[in-house]
Amino acid sequence: MNDRHDDLQQIIDRALADMAAEAGDAFDPAACNLAEFCRRTGLSRSRARTIKGHGFKVLPHGNSGRRAATTVLMGHTGLVDDLLRKGVTNSQVIFDRLRAQGFGGGLTAVKAYVAAHRDLVPAKRRQVPPQGNRGRRYETAPGEAFQMDWGFAGIECLDGTELKIACFAMVCHHCGASYVEFFPNARQENLIIGMPRAFMALGVPEWVLTDNMKSVVTRRDLDGRPVWQPDYASFMECVGFRTRLCKPRHPFTKGKVERLIRFVKENFLAGRDFTDITALNEEALLWCAGQAGRRLYLIASCLRV
Repeated sequence: MNDRHDDLQQIIDRALADMAAEAGDAFDPAACNLAEFCRRTGLSRSRARTIKGHGFKVLPHGNSGRRAATTVLMGHTGLVDDLLRKGVTNSQVIFDRLRAQGFGGGLTAVKAYVAAHRDLVPAKRRQVPPQGNRGRRYETAPGEAFQMDWGFAGIECLDGTELKIACFAMVCHHCGASYVEFFPNARQENLIIGMPRAFMALGVPEWVLTDNMKSVVTRRDLDGRPVWQPDYASFMECVGFRTRLCKPRHPFTKGKVERLIRFVKENFLAGRDFTDITALNEEALLWCAGQAGRRLYLIASCLRV
């Protein structure tokens, strides 16, 4: 018997003992007052009547341990197994892929299947011990600051080959609205393409926080001020925003975009087949819009509560 049944049995035994102590030697459990028994144990009348019929013993449910012959996941387990073998264990990601294939079940069924088939997931690499918090939280006004960064990921093509692509990401520091676009590499021409498109989607901020990448800054002068890359300086002046640089080898200041890139790898790219960058970017735009809508729904739910 599991802990839940054991705890209920203790409550029942204690209630019967208290009732026997109050009634004296004439106490008969089979003839006890059912309403009083319910009040002491917190059970419903129907449940108390069932337990009384079993001699005040808590028995497991009749269907305990039985499994259904067919489940809502039947016919979709191949996709789930393939994602698990690729290391995708995020139930929400798997659920979204299943819904795209017409899956009519719920997220709970997916979570139960993933938990029961963990053996399909390849072993993870040894993780580095956590180094603790080395950043400091700060707040910005709406539209004041964006964070941008490059990330790199390996994508599996339909023919089985794997390509390494660059992921340009920009996120609003105030509200978390994001923009993601993929390029063959992280050269400056792709940066100058990605930033205007991100501004078209998110707006133009007062300043952008980024790393000390060569496509943005070439060096520091004697006073420690950045010397901007000429093309990037012209772009800043044309659009009308400023750029702030993180401390070298200290990317924790722009934690929002760092987490966004990690989220893109673990959620959007996880188990996704690669056809071409154009189609991938179209799907990325829809994914960003969906994440923004989900965030607004959660905020509205919290406000209603």
